[in-house]
Amino acid sequence: MAIERIAVTAEVDNGLDSPISGHFGHCRAFIVSTVENGEIVNVETIYNGGHTSCAQPVNLLAENGVNVLITLGMGGRPFMAAQQVGLKVIRGRAGTVREAVEMYIEGSAQPMGAEGLCGGGRAHH
Repeated sequence: MAIERIAVTAEVDNGLDSPISGHFGHCRAFIVSTVENGEIVNVETIYNGGHTSCAQPVNLLAENGVNVLITLGMGGRPFMAAQQVGLKVIRGRAGTVREAVEMYIEGSAQPMGAEGLCGGGRAHH
């Protein structure tokens, strides 16, 4: 298995125990887990500062080597931007970052589809 860098949107920065944020663009931080051979080998935080375009947080993740994003929901424009930079978007479920990453590693997470997209500004649960 290749090394993957998995970002999960978080409400607070509490590492793997952070609750998943309801919306990509408005999350406080991205908790990034480096996974190698099915094991989490490193965890770091990338803060989601203010942004002037929908692609800015996507580009921030891509610049930091992230190749998988897990979120409860996101707008159509950042979703398209993620596809353009090769970022795989997974629809998370409410819970913690650890639970989301473990579901992805186990293969039970599902790709983001239209049901997870919104017009912007509202939370997903």
